[in-house]
Amino acid sequence: MTFRLQVTGYRLQGFLYHVLRVACCLLRLTLHVPGSAFQASGLKFVVSPLPFVLLLCLVSCGHKTPVRPPEWIVPEAIGDLALDVDDKKNAVVLRWGRPQEYVDGSELDDLGGFVVLRATEEGQGKESAFTQVATIAVEDRDRFRKAKKFSYTDTQLTAGVLYRYRVQAVTLDGYSSSLSNTVELVWKDRPVETTTPARPAPKH
Repeated sequence: MTFRLQVTGYRLQGFLYHVLRVACCLLRLTLHVPGSAFQASGLKFVVSPLPFVLLLCLVSCGHKTPVRPPEWIVPEAIGDLALDVDDKKNAVVLRWGRPQEYVDGSELDDLGGFVVLRATEEGQGKESAFTQVATIAVEDRDRFRKAKKFSYTDTQLTAGVLYRYRVQAVTLDGYSSSLSNTVELVWKDRPVETTTPARPAPKH
């Protein structure tokens, strides 16, 4: 008997490749027939690997992570945005905490960064819509210790103008959270601190 196992047209790698080889060997043992029965005809068996591939695919299905709709895989909204004034830098400093979950309550593991939005209102009542003024990248996703707080410093300020700020969290895939709470202030010019050199003591 001539028994020929023909596996062509398929590229199998790693564990699946070795499992398929074992399955084919078992098939040869199962289909073993005395050689005298086929010496006259020279019959050849050609075994297609497709049934084994399908079987392995079914077996490997196992437990899969349930598919979640896009609206569930956005970060939770930031709710602790706070504003401070840095008199030394003559600037506004925003601070907020790191979001920990998606809106469905599962752990947030692909935080990509933050978008800082700002709107203004001048003394004459002229308002502007919120526009993006900065993006802050998050690069510590794979670290054991991750930053718990983030900040942004705004120095582009004009006296007498009211400034409003919001922040959004963004995933690596570009899904944005809802807008954070809003913080605001009317900017007033503050004197920049200077140091006056000490006068030398008079000589006697």
